[in-house]
Amino acid sequence: MFVGTILHSLDHSLMDWNLKDPLWLDVDDPLFGKMAELGRVVKVGFVSDIPGLYFHKRYKGSGHPFYEAVYRKAAKINKKFADVMDTCIIK
Repeated sequence: MFVGTILHSLDHSLMDWNLKDPLWLDVDDPLFGKMAELGRVVKVGFVSDIPGLYFHKRYKGSGHPFYEAVYRKAAKINKKFADVMDTCIIK
């Protein structure tokens, strides 16, 4: 669960924060070009939050005791990261 929700959602958020333009990735690089192509697809299709969800997907403010407890502990370590932890991956 930790890898599938917390780490995976942080991975998406970090890509969103650090890669403003997917064209920055060099698809012509002989060693990493194919990974850059995949990175472009991921950035434009699977990183930004989908607007208009009918349910709450974050640990923060979930209202569930387990998720709220995890969020409180994570927020003590790094609030910025804790605020974007998702209970499920929907992008």
